[in-house]
Amino acid sequence: MLRFFVIAAEIVLLVLVLRSPFAQYLFEDVQNSISDWLAEMATMPERNELEAFRENVVMQIGPLKPYQQTYLQEITVDKASLRRFSGVYCDGDDINPNFTGTKRAQLCLIIKQSSVLQSPN
Repeated sequence: MLRFFVIAAEIVLLVLVLRSPFAQYLFEDVQNSISDWLAEMATMPERNELEAFRENVVMQIGPLKPYQQTYLQEITVDKASLRRFSGVYCDGDDINPNFTGTKRAQLCLIIKQSSVLQSPN
């Protein structure tokens, strides 16, 4: 009978400790860290593909100005951004202040020839 009360007291104490704000904060922090790590692992192939695409663009177009390099990083942050750029500035023929004239035409040609947007998300 004494063993039952000791086990019951341990269970109650464990429940109280696990419901404390510190334990909740700790578990939330662990969950966020694991979630971030899993999201990072899930997007790694896409990021690698986009990094190779950026290197290909720089190699084919030539040296880019700092603001163009920054803009290229922004439009290749994910496939959706690159798809938006392609739709607006390549297919829609809208004016882009960062890539104009032949550089924009070359960039659009590289995008069309690339397998980045043909592969699934």
